[in-house]
Amino acid sequence: MGNRNIKRRGGAFAAILLSVTAFTALTPGTAQATPAECDGTAVVGRFRAVESGASFNFNGRRVELQNESLLDRYSRAEIKTGFRSGDQVWIDRSRRTMSQRSPRYFSDDNRVRSYGGGWKQCGPFNVFRTQSVYSWHYAVRACARIDNVSRCGNWAIDQ
Repeated sequence: MGNRNIKRRGGAFAAILLSVTAFTALTPGTAQATPAECDGTAVVGRFRAVESGASFNFNGRRVELQNESLLDRYSRAEIKTGFRSGDQVWIDRSRRTMSQRSPRYFSDDNRVRSYGGGWKQCGPFNVFRTQSVYSWHYAVRACARIDNVSRCGNWAIDQ
């Protein structure tokens, strides 16, 4: 009798688990990135802030687009100062490399849509710094959501 009880409970548990899993999978929610959606999870190097509007001040925080300077192949976004719980940061990168004739810094999303094939998003992350994206000849930009308001800096092409 004890074995039947365990089998029934195990079957009931499996049915509940399957129902909860199916409900969770079908329920829309906030998209959260995994490191697999980025290009580098542990890029080591010296990262420097990119200026010309690519890094910016926003609601008491300093949001930076940072390029790795040793190999000069990766970029990341960071809330450099003022990070608070609930803040989110991400980095966007064009899907294709950009023309060498493109301006180095620009704010027009349409340029990335037409020449860069749109963009992928590495994040948002609920931490002060994103993982890295491969950025050599791609357009990249840093973005943040602070107090439920999102803002992105200018696009920059790492050449």
